[in-house]
Amino acid sequence: MKNKNIFIVMLAMIVGVFGCADPDLGPILTYDGAKKAGYVKLIEESSKLVNVLNDNTARSSTYTYSVEFVDEANGGNVEEYYIDLVYDPASGSGQTIEKYLSFTQADFVDGPNGLRALENITITGDQIMNALGLSFADLTPGDRFEFKGYLTFEGDGAVYGADNASAAVNGTAFAGHFDFVLPAACPSDLAGSYAYVGSNYDFSSPPASTTCGATSGSGTVDIVSLGGGVYYFSDWSFGAYSACWGGGTANSTSLNFTDVCTEVSVTGTADIYGDTWTFNMAIVGDEWTISWENTYGESGTGVVTYPGGDWPITLN
Repeated sequence: MKNKNIFIVMLAMIVGVFGCADPDLGPILTYDGAKKAGYVKLIEESSKLVNVLNDNTARSSTYTYSVEFVDEANGGNVEEYYIDLVYDPASGSGQTIEKYLSFTQADFVDGPNGLRALENITITGDQIMNALGLSFADLTPGDRFEFKGYLTFEGDGAVYGADNASAAVNGTAFAGHFDFVLPAACPSDLAGSYAYVGSNYDFSSPPASTTCGATSGSGTVDIVSLGGGVYYFSDWSFGAYSACWGGGTANSTSLNFTDVCTEVSVTGTADIYGDTWTFNMAIVGDEWTISWENTYGESGTGVVTYPGGDWPITLN
């Protein structure tokens, strides 16, 4: 009977703590000192990228997002939402612009979930470069434009951001959007199926030491994306393995190449067997010629054709 009473009391406490929560508000954050605050919640956004292919693409790059403010007053306690801009170049020293953007209650609207909100905040590459005093020549792939958001609350003027928010809020579960990053990069979209012609198959060198009789072939090869501009061919032998071994593995993801702003270079040279591959490549018009050999004694050449025009890449 004693244990049953304890259970009832505990159940009542749980109901009292969680039973009246509004699921649309997400967590009302408790910070140090047991103060109640709030957070920036993402509603929707476009892709994040400053496209540094050329000056025009960099300046016309646009990131647009909408947020709402979660607190005990449906965002009504937020006095100011501001964003610092931190430039973190791939090499060299960066800089910080405090309050790069600033918004107050006068700028807020009533959002779709009954919270105070900001809709269609737009950040362009041109605005960023002008604010930082950068020219296109200053930018390189790998640079980062970091945006750090903060909320100032009415009354005590307390300021909260990602650094003093909970891990749950900064994660994906509650769509927290205090901070975000726009990387300087180029979009890459080479994934797809391509026709190839293979030739010069040679498996006669040790330790391969076999003569299969086939020296050429043709078919279709896939370029498969690993993300971040990194790719691999579904058959790096361009038909040689099928012709000489009747199968085998020539699609190791550790054999890969990287596209950085249309400049392609081989970035992975070891296959799943531990053999090292070397490549001699040339691109002329719609033909990408790849001559290959590896430390197992295999070699060959593949000519991969780009459909509908010249390859949109060059070799680094």
